[in-house]
Amino acid sequence: MFERLYAKVYVVIIVLKEKVDVSIMTVHGDGSTVSRAEFELSQIASELQQYVHDAIAETPFFYVGVLNSGINQGAIPTCHRHNAQKYADLSLAKTLCIRGSYMLYSSKYELDAIEKMFQGFGVDFIFSPLTLLERIYKDKIETKAQLYVLIYEEYLAMAVFQHATLLFASFDHVDSGSSDTNFDDKEDDEAVVFDLDKEHEDDGINIDDLDALDNLPDLEDLDAIQELEDFTDEIPDSLLANDTPADEGMQVIAPSLEDFGISYQHFLLIQKRLESYYKDATYHSEFIETVFIADANNSSDDLKRFLEEELFLNVVVRHVNIPDELLALSMEEVQHAV
Repeated sequence: MFERLYAKVYVVIIVLKEKVDVSIMTVHGDGSTVSRAEFELSQIASELQQYVHDAIAETPFFYVGVLNSGINQGAIPTCHRHNAQKYADLSLAKTLCIRGSYMLYSSKYELDAIEKMFQGFGVDFIFSPLTLLERIYKDKIETKAQLYVLIYEEYLAMAVFQHATLLFASFDHVDSGSSDTNFDDKEDDEAVVFDLDKEHEDDGINIDDLDALDNLPDLEDLDAIQELEDFTDEIPDSLLANDTPADEGMQVIAPSLEDFGISYQHFLLIQKRLESYYKDATYHSEFIETVFIADANNSSDDLKRFLEEELFLNVVVRHVNIPDELLALSMEEVQHAV
């Protein structure tokens, strides 16, 4: 009854390399309005804080969600700590088990930085690219093994799901202004996606709940990852040895980055992560035939063509609006908590 007297305000914040995007949905009765604003990083402590405070000033019912864009986050396909050390060193991470199936993790320092950055009004939820992939493709992930990719600004997230079980995940920052195509700045097995935004089957995690995770015992240091082994004959040649003669198998195309720009960088990164998925014996790799791409960048058709022609993948592209997806996730979280 008391809630009916006030509007509900949902705020979602996305911190990018050079800017911060803020979307605010105000729900009153059966209607709603959405406002959006863009700020420079230097404006977080001033203009952005004021913008949010103005939106929430008239109601006690406001909820703030932030997209977790920290590079030191990931997901591993196990909830058992004695197995987790095969994938990553989680001694400085906060973790969360999802559906008893896989473990999400994120750097304690990066989570603390998010709280500090927006301490003026507080953070209720931290969302991740994996959460978005699960929501966007919730009707797909319960089927056979398929690859899901999210492209948004300089972020590229990947996940392989089979029957709603995570097999592999990765998260990378892609510098569109760089000609460097060597994506070795992170270990392949730690390039993982993470949902610190979910508690069990939820799509969000309350910041207050994260404190309880501090009591989790630290995991041992990462064991040496076994290099691997033989590929299945089904895997495309372009994911196999790079020295395959041109007349004996498909080769990775090699135009200049100037010719294809960011689409080619995305292609190289997807190819590299798929190599890790197939080669690394720590992962249970099922053959991938189809990739679903949630594209928030209105990318060109070049990436689709590269994946189809060079990796023989079926490619299905869906154009998405990330702020709107985050607003929907926030509303679902609040409804679930009531």
